[in-house]
Parts: sequence; structure tokens; C-alpha cells
Amino acid sequence: MVLWIPKNREELKKHLSDPLFKNAYFLMFSSLTSAGSGFFFWLIAARFYSTADIGLASAIISAMGLISMLSLLGFDISLVRFLPEREDKQELINSCLTISFIFSLALALIFIAGINIWSPSLSIIRENKILLLLFVAFTAIAPLTALQSSGVFVGFRKAEYSFIQTIVTFARIGIVPFLTAFGALGIYASYGLTPILAFLLGFLLILRVCKYRPFPSVKREVINDLFHFSSGNYIARIFEELPRVVLPIMVINVLGAERNAYFFIAWQISMLLLAIPRWTSISLLAEGSYNQEEMVWNARRAMKFILILLAMAIAGIFLFGKYLLWIFGEVYAKNSLDVLLILVLASIPFAFNVVYASIKRVQKEVKPVIWIYASIAVITLVGSYLLARSIGIVGIGIAWLIGNVVTAGGVGVKMIQR
Repeated sequence: MVLWIPKNREELKKHLSDPLFKNAYFLMFSSLTSAGSGFFFWLIAARFYSTADIGLASAIISAMGLISMLSLLGFDISLVRFLPEREDKQELINSCLTISFIFSLALALIFIAGINIWSPSLSIIRENKILLLLFVAFTAIAPLTALQSSGVFVGFRKAEYSFIQTIVTFARIGIVPFLTAFGALGIYASYGLTPILAFLLGFLLILRVCKYRPFPSVKREVINDLFHFSSGNYIARIFEELPRVVLPIMVINVLGAERNAYFFIAWQISMLLLAIPRWTSISLLAEGSYNQEEMVWNARRAMKFILILLAMAIAGIFLFGKYLLWIFGEVYAKNSLDVLLILVLASIPFAFNVVYASIKRVQKEVKPVIWIYASIAVITLVGSYLLARSIGIVGIGIAWLIGNVVTAGGVGVKMIQR
């Protein structure tokens, strides 16, 4: 693999104007912007709040993320796949947003009602009325913002609007230092405000790409057309997101809030690297939806692009990861480095898995996509639970690596057979 370097300005301009790479760059910038604001957010929080507050708040945020992910119902992928070919774009967008909102609100209330069963360590959500109201409000809005950013804008090949939308996430950085008196509630309130701001901005941006009037509605014909594809991708998305949102909750229940703080920081940094293959594969899905004839060629270009960027990023983590963690504090540099190095290695097999999943989504074959993400999730979560008790948070990194390597091996076998 040779590192590609543009020979002149025209070649660079051609590369950046290529829809596959242009949208991939903007999606990665969006992810990096959100992750960057999160990085500084947790950096500031780590300086002003105790490790117990960090651990508790991160678990509450993970619970919100889990419910939000379940509330997407596969509509984000469906919007990317079907917006290019449908004429009733307004009905498609409003139907997806309305159903997701209703579902997320219902799940939030169910989670709170049975919180002593799902996660007793988070019972403070029900005990604190302010936190309860914020949790319901933030959790209901969060999936709608995600549908706008990773569904509507990508489907229109306007990923630059996703980037603009994520800029508002920096608002939480300026809020969190002033809410220290509220402990974990202050961290969560600062963090959860930004999805609402981004959601409002998203409506204004949608108006720039199509004739659109936001109005709660559900058009049966639209949902019927999307049902099979959305339901399959919904199941796949549940498995895809389970490790991200469940692992912090698992760690706080098995190893305690302090260990969860050490793991959570390493996990968030590793997510920066996963943005490269994840968003490039989404851009590949958008391009395949517009032009299926060039899918194989685009997939090869996307894979080369991903591996080049990952190689540079992984090398940087291995060389400077300790210093990066030191920014959060000496205890994080001491306790988070080993698991961080293992987590970032998993990004390579993860890349093969997500690119293959995008190819199958373009072909409207959802069973292989479910198999890929179910394999990663089951191996990771079972392995994490077993290894965490014996070797701590390093065991979780090992389980994540094994889950992706085994799945990528299965993908390789499938491709060889074809």
C-alpha cells in the first residue's frame, strides 16, 4: 500500500470533489468535531469533577445513547439508501422523525420505570426529579438529531451540513465548569443540551437541500416500503451499537465507577479511529445508492483510503498515546494506556467488516449485515464480562479485538467463496 500524495492542485481538487471522498471527509470531520468537543468536555470534567462523578455521568450518557440507538429503528440507513430514488422526500423524512420520537419517549419511560432491574447503580435518575426530566427530554430528542445528521444529509450527499450541525456540540464545553455544584447531574446537563441545539439547526439546514416543512406525520405507504430494509438494519444497528453503549454500563456494575472512568476515556479515544472506516463506509453506501454499477470499484478505493488513514492514526497512538492520556491526568496515563493500545488495533479488522456491510446494504441484503454486527457484539460482550473479572479493563480491549478479528475472518471466507 503506497501513501497517496496529490501531485498538483488540480489532482487534489479532483480528489476532494469526488463525492465518495468529499462526503467521507465531511462525515469524519463531523465525527471528529463531535469527538473533539467530547474530548475537551471530558478533559475539563476530569479537572473539575471527581472520578466517581465522571463514572456515574458517563454511565447515564451511555444509557441515553443506548435508548437513542434503539429508537433509530434503522431509519438512518434507510434515509441514505432511499432518499436518492424517492419523490416523496418530505413524507419520508417526517415519517421517520415522528416514529423515532414516539419510540424513544416510550423507551425512556420504560427504562426509568424498571431502572432497579436494568441498572440499579443508575437509580439516581428516578430519585432526582431534575435529572429525571432532563433524561426524558434529552433522550427523546437525541435520535432525531442523529437521523438528520447521518440520514437526511448523507442521503442528499450534503455531508457538509452534518459537519455544520456538529459544531454546536462545543457549547457543552463552556457550560460544564459552571455546574460543578451539581456533581454528575451538572456533567449530564451540560452534555445533553447540545442534541437539542443541533436538532433545531438541522431543520434550517434541511430547507437548503429540499422543499421541506417539518410536521409530525406518519405516512403508511412510506413505512410499508421501508419496513423490510429498515427492520433488518435496525437489528444490525442494535448489535453494532451494543458494545459502545453497554460496555461502560457493564464496567461500572462489574468494576466500579473509578475503573469505568479509566476505561471510558480510552474507549472514547479509540472511537476517533473508528470514525475513519465507519463514515467512509456510509459515504460508500450513499455513492452505491446513486450508482450501483461502480460499487466494486468504489469499495476498493474506499478500503485503500481507510487503511492509509488508519495506519497513520494507529502509529500516532502508539507513539504519543501516553502523552495524550496524560492530559486527562496522571492516573489516566497509568491506568488507561494498555487498554487503549489494544482497542485501536481492532480498528483494522473493523474496517473490513463495515465496508463489506455497506456493499450488502447497497445490494439490499440485510442478513449478512446482521450477521457481521451480531458476531462482533456477542463475542465482545461475552468476552468482556468473562475477562473483566480476571484481568480488569484490559480484558475488555482484548474481547473487542477478538470480536472484530473473528468476524473479519468470516467476511474473508465469504469473499473468497464468491
